[in-house]
Amino acid sequence: MPALMIVQMQQDFVSPDGSACVAGALPSVSVIATALHHARRQGWLVIHVHRQPPERPTQPKPQSHRPTACIETSWGASPVPELQPKADEMVIHKPRGSAFERTELASHLSDHPNKELVICGTPLPTCLRSTVIDALQRNHPVTLLSDGCSARSDALIDANLQEMAQRGVRCISVNDWLEWLGHDARAEQGKSVH
Repeated sequence: MPALMIVQMQQDFVSPDGSACVAGALPSVSVIATALHHARRQGWLVIHVHRQPPERPTQPKPQSHRPTACIETSWGASPVPELQPKADEMVIHKPRGSAFERTELASHLSDHPNKELVICGTPLPTCLRSTVIDALQRNHPVTLLSDGCSARSDALIDANLQEMAQRGVRCISVNDWLEWLGHDARAEQGKSVH
């Protein structure tokens, strides 16, 4: 049974009022909500990965002009309402790009070696890409929900999806993924009848 991983679908990245809004993140919410509904209905492990920046010095670095996103307990750090974690779902707080870097995710997944991870969220060229690569290095098969990912431009999305596919990642839309799961489930049922 796969696990669904939702990365950084927090107000600062999704809302137009967020400090680090990613183009395309808001329209992907309904797509990701569809995948989340399916995963919950199937009893899958659901992993919510939230950005939580490390403690910062009181004086910002002179070269840093970007506002800090997802400051702990702020509105911007909260997940969008449609993708709010349930009490029994895993929430990983990450300080860096990959969901595996300086988090307990790998130890949680150690009980599930080679578990397929179905990944979606934002932004694709950085946090999703590094999470996918780290998952592959840990021998987890990965499905990337292509319309559940966002970036600053369609060109960035296309280039990253092409790279991921070349690495052996299944890149598929949510509707095609649900259809594929249905065919796969029917094939399994057919095998058990014979």
